[in-house]
Amino acid sequence: MTYSVIEVEPQEFIFKQGDLGDLMYLVQEGEVEVLQDLGGHENQVAILERGDFFGEMSVLEEEPRTHSVRALSTAKLIKIDRVGLQSMLTRNAEIAVRMIRKLSLRLMSAEDMLVRTWAGAEELEAKGEPAAIRGRARLVSMDSIEMVLPEKVEVRIGRVDPINQIHPDIDLTSIDSQLTTSRRHARILRGVEGFMVQEERATNGTFVNGQRISAERPLEIRSGDDIMFGAVRTRFFVDEGSEGPE
Repeated sequence: MTYSVIEVEPQEFIFKQGDLGDLMYLVQEGEVEVLQDLGGHENQVAILERGDFFGEMSVLEEEPRTHSVRALSTAKLIKIDRVGLQSMLTRNAEIAVRMIRKLSLRLMSAEDMLVRTWAGAEELEAKGEPAAIRGRARLVSMDSIEMVLPEKVEVRIGRVDPINQIHPDIDLTSIDSQLTTSRRHARILRGVEGFMVQEERATNGTFVNGQRISAERPLEIRSGDDIMFGAVRTRFFVDEGSEGPE
């Protein structure tokens, strides 16, 4: 199977977040909604219509689904497997360019949503009010090297590069002898409701409790979680008493 057309009814799920899959979909008719579960709450991320596509990350990266997709109306979808996608991109460069543009727009939209969602801490600080999550958060390497996160909303993690003026908040250079981390590898976000980690499309990936995370989707992290940046393994801790309002 390379291409086939399916019809789905309103409120029918095409797939759910966390499912394994090796197919992407092109909307031929109708509308579908993209949903994401954050902290047990189902949030609508986007509405897709004729000409839009979804599910490509599982085809390209062989990762579990990062979102759920559900039909809003009766919809016709073209299913495309990995062979079909490769064939389509090889034969038609214009399709490849259009996909890149759409993926770029999605990434910018996701980053904008992330800023709006997690800017609450900065807004509270600007008003002179304490943010909900304050105090000592840290990463501890397997060699027991402790790296305390500065108390700000966004903490950059990577390797220092003085030539290109890259100075991450948490510099992994000294514990990354194999140079497996990128200069701009990931960021940890401190918000009013907790902490999240997001990869910045690092070559060797970022893993939480053994599972590689998607660059398009920040993941909530909790004290005690195992986080690997490339081959650098750390454990994340929020010291007792530092979570919640002061």
